[in-house]
Amino acid sequence: MPSDSSGRDAILDTSTKLFSQQGYNGVSIRDIAQACGMTNAALYYHFKNKEELFLAMLQRDHEQTLASLREAANGPGDLREDLKQLVAQYAAITCERRQSFQTLWRDLRNVENVRGHKLFGEMQHELMRPLVERLTQGQADGEINPGEVRLYARLLYGMIIALTYEGKPDKPRKVPAHEVEVAVDVFLKGVELQQR
Repeated sequence: MPSDSSGRDAILDTSTKLFSQQGYNGVSIRDIAQACGMTNAALYYHFKNKEELFLAMLQRDHEQTLASLREAANGPGDLREDLKQLVAQYAAITCERRQSFQTLWRDLRNVENVRGHKLFGEMQHELMRPLVERLTQGQADGEINPGEVRLYARLLYGMIIALTYEGKPDKPRKVPAHEVEVAVDVFLKGVELQQR
């Protein structure tokens, strides 16, 4: 029998696929257990109920997303290059997982649980953190104008979203490097300290 953590990971992997394809209401514990090749009781060993499983899946996905964004933010130290890496990573994640993000966020409304709503709020806040941290560092280093870093981050994030909505919604898009560069250049022209 697999270890507790590998069994839990297998359940989370399978439930991610099923929830993404069929939605929260379209998947039962039995469906997940069968897809994992286990009994309902074995699945309940790892998760108290479907809601807890769904929240654990969202939490794990969110942690993986944040880890990849933090890695992109820890580039060579040059603000322009770090932002290009960050914008490219945000865009790639958004493009690759747009459909599953939309389904999962929509389905979070089915979770009647304080923890679920708190988790959603935390995820929204934390998703911006790598941008906020890198822009805060740029401000501390005198590379960008003093101002509201959170607003700067939201504006840059809006540009990232705009980059990802080109083309057909049912076809994944890869944002070209030159578009990432243009977005970063336009953003920095608005917030960089001007040499007098």
